Amino acid sequence: MTQSHSISVAIIGCGIFGAMASLRLAARGAQVTVYERQTTPLQGASYNNQNRLHLGFHYPRDDETARQSIRGFVRFREEFAPCILGGFPNAYFVASERSLVTAQQYLDFCQRMGLRHERIDPATFDPVVRDVDLGVLCDEVVYDSAVLSTLVLQRLTGAHIEPHFNVDVQRIERRSDGFRLHVAGQPPRDFDAVVNATYANVNAFTEQLGHDVPEYQYEYTMVPIVEWDHAAVGVSIMDGPFMTVLPFGQTGRYLLYHVAHSVVAEHVGRHMPASWSDKATSPARRVDGQALFERMRQACSQFVPALTSMRLVGFLEGPRMVLAHRHHTDARPSIVRCHEPGYVTAFTGKIDHCIWVADDIATLLLDRQTADVP
Repeated sequence: MTQSHSISVAIIGCGIFGAMASLRLAARGAQVTVYERQTTPLQGASYNNQNRLHLGFHYPRDDETARQSIRGFVRFREEFAPCILGGFPNAYFVASERSLVTAQQYLDFCQRMGLRHERIDPATFDPVVRDVDLGVLCDEVVYDSAVLSTLVLQRLTGAHIEPHFNVDVQRIERRSDGFRLHVAGQPPRDFDAVVNATYANVNAFTEQLGHDVPEYQYEYTMVPIVEWDHAAVGVSIMDGPFMTVLPFGQTGRYLLYHVAHSVVAEHVGRHMPASWSDKATSPARRVDGQALFERMRQACSQFVPALTSMRLVGFLEGPRMVLAHRHHTDARPSIVRCHEPGYVTAFTGKIDHCIWVADDIATLLLDRQTADVP
């Protein structure tokens, strides 16, 4: 039976995690107000990244990230079915050299996580994949970010949620009975609770409330959108400075990613460099996009020769953040934390975590407000 709660909650950030949290809280009776810098939902990191719906295969060095992806995969696929593209061969391969896991270690990981797969011959796969020791087909799919954004906006519009887009939350302060938000161009407003789903700016508001914040590794990425005359297919080379090519949702194009080339700037610290928030001053402005694409095409065609025929259309670009100092595991977990009664942050890993993260946020705010969800 659904519980009813009448507390007022401000959600700062309307990427997929903020949007889902707002929908879950509103469904349980909370009075929800959403604040987002962009003009529509899901225009930040939710859009400017790879669109793989993870089932765990990508994280053989971190079981927890794999488990979280498994936890979220089926629910996301069912809840947002219109944005899903599946039914195409999607394969992972382990590189013969420089991989951080061996073929046997990868197979052991799949067995340990209960990941169903089919072993394949890389030489007969279409396209041919070379310089690898193992190939496995999996059931992972991709999502279309534009369709997902439309679906989320429709849900927000149909819910009892007060949205504010194209606004800037400047400050949050603690009050005796809750929190006060200061939004540019609006009078201050009080709330019983606040969910900080701002992603790369998550530390700023948390510091304003006097809490310690960790360092993160901030990365600015450029992901080529390409045309490639090949039927829909997915190829991921594991596990190191290698590549992935996946369909760009339902567009008929592809996204190309290379670990050693797609990240064009890095920063480890408590806050993302301010210049990264504006594309006019971002690290991408100092990058020759065509030259970057040529380097990526050359590196990727080492494994998939057919990729030499790719044609550059444009780039997805933007900041992302990961846990600092985790190169040995590549851990990308989602972490929901209650810093004090009524103030919750979401450090978000993979987009398919968004449904259970929203559930956990609702649990923290509406069921037990003084402890983290384990």
